[in-house]
Amino acid sequence: MNKQASTAMWTAAAVTAALLLGACGGGDGDSKDEIKGADDTKPSKTAAPRKSSAPSGPKDSEIKLAKDAKNVFEDAETGDPKKDAVLADNRRRINSIDRVITTGKDVDLVKRYAKGDSLLAADKYILEAVNEKQSWVGVTRYYDQKVELVSDAVAQVSFCIDESKAKNKDLKTGKVEPNNGGDLNYIFTRLRVERNKDGVWQATSGTETAKAEKCME
Repeated sequence: MNKQASTAMWTAAAVTAALLLGACGGGDGDSKDEIKGADDTKPSKTAAPRKSSAPSGPKDSEIKLAKDAKNVFEDAETGDPKKDAVLADNRRRINSIDRVITTGKDVDLVKRYAKGDSLLAADKYILEAVNEKQSWVGVTRYYDQKVELVSDAVAQVSFCIDESKAKNKDLKTGKVEPNNGGDLNYIFTRLRVERNKDGVWQATSGTETAKAEKCME
């Protein structure tokens, strides 16, 4: 498989992402640095999650990034099945977004793991990459993952991101740009997630702080 997405793929991704954005009510998404509602612990009005069976959906191995890009997730198991399920769906959310960025495929999968402000932010990120014909290569590390269960249907997730070994790639030329981000490569993220009627934990809002000292310790 060609690591670089074709023009047709990116055009399709742009159209689909725009449709997803419109389906969320339109308007501009929040910035990368702040998404409103991250610390709100009141669940939104959603149907009660199913308890009879596990939700069907793609396995981690089925959400593939381009061959020159890789996400590594540390501290993925807490020993608590409920918390591990939260982390697993958050991992799939991250990989589904990066699958679009690095391959131009399966944009629809993003809305399985995100809604509200988080989906708007993901759409904005995808559209920026599409418009700039940009992807990334290398390795991005996710670590110090923690989950706080607020209720049966609401949780808070926090984790660190290390992007120091990832580099932007120009899809028009194939050129890989140097990573000169320095301390900006270390990001602390906090998310609010909600369990929907199908049992999937969806990110709804959150905050990101670049140059996070706690992620450089």
